[in-house]
Amino acid sequence: DRGWFLKCLQEACAEHGVEVHGYCLMGNHYHLLVRSLAGELSPAMQWLSARYTQGINKHHQRDGPMFRGRYAAIRVESDRHLLAVSRYIHLNPVKAGMVGDPRHYPWSSAGAYLGGSRPVWLVVEGLLAMFPGGQLGAEGYAAFLGEGVDEATAAFYAAKWQAYISDARAGDR
Repeated sequence: DRGWFLKCLQEACAEHGVEVHGYCLMGNHYHLLVRSLAGELSPAMQWLSARYTQGINKHHQRDGPMFRGRYAAIRVESDRHLLAVSRYIHLNPVKAGMVGDPRHYPWSSAGAYLGGSRPVWLVVEGLLAMFPGGQLGAEGYAAFLGEGVDEATAAFYAAKWQAYISDARAGDR
């Protein structure tokens, strides 16, 4: 199912002019770090969700939505914010206790950033260029991930998520 999601994500990139700079697929949610080149993030996410859901429903002979509610989007405001978002995404399976090292989680782009193979649709060069070191900055990025998610970043995302949930519930009334 996760392999299908990544295939759908690749197709969404091509169909809607979206660059993927990071991802992490967890058991009950996913994180994407994307850039919409054509200003079509909402249509791209809608297409991704529909395509994935149709394929999964057909494969598992089921019906109905796969995801509850609309996707949450947080605008990246600066290079510092970009780095924090990337670290937050790549450390998600570590924080969840699924792996000790983010490069060992197969459903994340962390391995591609840390010298492993990468899908052709994943854009890593810009972020890695922010770090000195071998392999286009992979060593520097590894050290950056090793610092962990700081309290300010964790609090920021917790607050943003809570605000999103509150807004979504208010809209349902």
